[in-house]
Amino acid sequence: MSLLEDRSYKEQIEKSYVLTLQDLLTGVSYNDLIDDIKEFERKEMYEVCEGIKLALERAKNKTYNEIKLELLNYENKVEHRYSPN
Repeated sequence: MSLLEDRSYKEQIEKSYVLTLQDLLTGVSYNDLIDDIKEFERKEMYEVCEGIKLALERAKNKTYNEIKLELLNYENKVEHRYSPN
């Protein structure tokens, strides 16, 4: 796997991880997200599946506010990453 492919793979996992956390905050059910995993597996979109699984595992023992804080920290990190120095 080339460096570019590796970066793209990691970015896709991160993107689906964040979107899944956002879904959880808006009330999307665990079962709906499991159904999403099955659909993405059928489409062979394994990076998306990995991000969803990771988000579900990490969110399992977190409160709503802890998930919200993690998303806020992520947004700040991304903003900082792309802001000019």
